[in-house]
Amino acid sequence: MGTATRTEDRQDERTAVVTALRLGWSMADAYHHAQTADLAEDGERPATAPAKLSNLTEMPGRHRLGMHLDGVDVALAQIAPLTPTGRVLPSTDAARRAVGADREPLLLALDELNVEVLRWTMATNHRVGVAYRLGRSLADTVRRGDAAELVQRFGGRQVQLSRWLDELASVLPPYSAAVVRRSLSAWTGAVGRATVGDPGEAGLAELARELRNQGDLWQDVLTGGLHPRDLLDEENWAVVARNVVIRDRKLVAQAARGIFWPVLAPLLVVLLAVVGVSTAAAAGSPTTRTAVALVGLGAGLTAIWRSISTPTLSVAAEVNRPLLESELVVQMSARIDRPLAAARRAGRAGRQRTPSDGGSKYVARVSGVDLP
Repeated sequence: MGTATRTEDRQDERTAVVTALRLGWSMADAYHHAQTADLAEDGERPATAPAKLSNLTEMPGRHRLGMHLDGVDVALAQIAPLTPTGRVLPSTDAARRAVGADREPLLLALDELNVEVLRWTMATNHRVGVAYRLGRSLADTVRRGDAAELVQRFGGRQVQLSRWLDELASVLPPYSAAVVRRSLSAWTGAVGRATVGDPGEAGLAELARELRNQGDLWQDVLTGGLHPRDLLDEENWAVVARNVVIRDRKLVAQAARGIFWPVLAPLLVVLLAVVGVSTAAAAGSPTTRTAVALVGLGAGLTAIWRSISTPTLSVAAEVNRPLLESELVVQMSARIDRPLAAARRAGRAGRQRTPSDGGSKYVARVSGVDLP
């Protein structure tokens, strides 16, 4: 009964952590939307119905803000069962009432709500609070912006994001923390190289255009909407198998060198001595003595193999598990980093494209020295 209760508590905590990460993302989106969107009162509804149902991008600014706040309310209600009875949930009512022509009261109300939610989640469960902070910071990191903002976002924030991912790795969906941390490191390196003008890297403009797409993938992976292993194809699995076999071969060679002299060599010496004594003491023809030697040698080698193979195979199974997982993380990160790869392709295409003057690219242009 106790074990079942602990398992349920663990599952509840994992659900709350994922929900808190989504909550932080919604709060960051709500604040950014309040800063940039048109929140004026809706005008008169058109007399005729639209040709198709309205999409999310066609939703009025006030309604989209309400949608973000609805997401905050839903997430808070889902985390509430972890809290002691009697604790009051943070409320979005003040933010909803502050919506108007003047943005300042709304922004202040949203920031007050953010502080209240942060206090409430940290008091509920430390990791729930960390997940809220992680979601909010990731949303701000992948916000659409220009090149200067991109450099500022990757100027050190990724260090804290990686620490939070490490802390939450055991309660986030499998592989998600390791994959996002590796992808975040790849983006940090790309932004750093682009900042110094590395010709082999995508430009800051291309990286800024693709960053939001990368953020959507990070959010899907961290909240369980996308399992990164589902993105692997046959080629990825073949690379994983090849790398694991190569690393296993190296480990086996190192282990054999390590145990030969201290373990195998003395056993072989003892075995040869016993077989030699038995053969010398055996009566009969040389053929009989040879048979006795071969039987003794085979039995001794079998005993040595059994004594060594059992613990060796057990250790190999334990070693192979992290090796396999590390190779999977590498391949899954490469698949998750599709927006980064797209930015690099766009950067290469832009550098290779040369201005056209209307002439053929196969005919050399007339240079100054060719003129009469």
